[in-house]
Amino acid sequence: MEYRGKVAVITGASSGIGKQIALDCARRGTRVVIVARRAVLLELVATDCRAHGVEVEALAGDLAERSFAESVVTRAVERFGRLDILINNAGIPKHKQFFDVTPEDVDYTMRVNFMAPAYMTVAALRPMLRQGEGYIVNISSGAGKIPPPRETVYAASKFALTGFTEGLWLDLAGSNIHPAVIHVGPIDTEIWDKAAAEAPVRYRGKKYPPSIISDAVFECIEKKRYEMTVPRSLSWVFLFKALLPGLFRSGSARWDPVPASVIETARQKATAGEHR
Repeated sequence: MEYRGKVAVITGASSGIGKQIALDCARRGTRVVIVARRAVLLELVATDCRAHGVEVEALAGDLAERSFAESVVTRAVERFGRLDILINNAGIPKHKQFFDVTPEDVDYTMRVNFMAPAYMTVAALRPMLRQGEGYIVNISSGAGKIPPPRETVYAASKFALTGFTEGLWLDLAGSNIHPAVIHVGPIDTEIWDKAAAEAPVRYRGKKYPPSIISDAVFECIEKKRYEMTVPRSLSWVFLFKALLPGLFRSGSARWDPVPASVIETARQKATAGEHR
């Protein structure tokens, strides 16, 4: 794969996985369009990318807004004349007891984690078809295969992204546009702090560096992998759920049970006629 001169759009690029992918693209000579909400942090990443001698377009905005999501692809093509690689990485956590979830939580999480990648993929098809080649890599999650406790809405958004990509495998066959999905395990990014701000996080195990996800992205492109799980040990959890779903449910309930006080509080609010 010759990356020099190619154009990549990377969302969620102000930190963590997206930042690592952007820097690794720049090191390979790829022109990058980086996207995130936090303009100051995004510009710092842009500066680091430019240090590798590549052109960079930094676009700050909220991908939950369809018009902004679509405009990213439009701007990439306007400036560089092409779009070769789309990395749908941006995502937000939603770590709450479901009794506390609001319709607004559901709407915003789905718009950022699923609808934005879908809108951007639709927009990216035209330039990729004109070129005769393209790569779409969707950064999903282990939660896109197995729903962790307190992650119902987040898991739903990632299940949707995973299913969307699996559909693309079939619908884009023969087009020379290659779709891939990466199921991400516990990576050492700030998403843990954001999740903990909503509810205590039970997980205390190893967290892997963002570089292993960036490596997987380039493997999906270069070897045309359709699906990867990183770290690979997470695949055993998927298999466990598939073979022993009842044991998986009971084990999850024991590992991170719903406190009786949470249920009682929700019941009292429901009895009193409160919506939330």
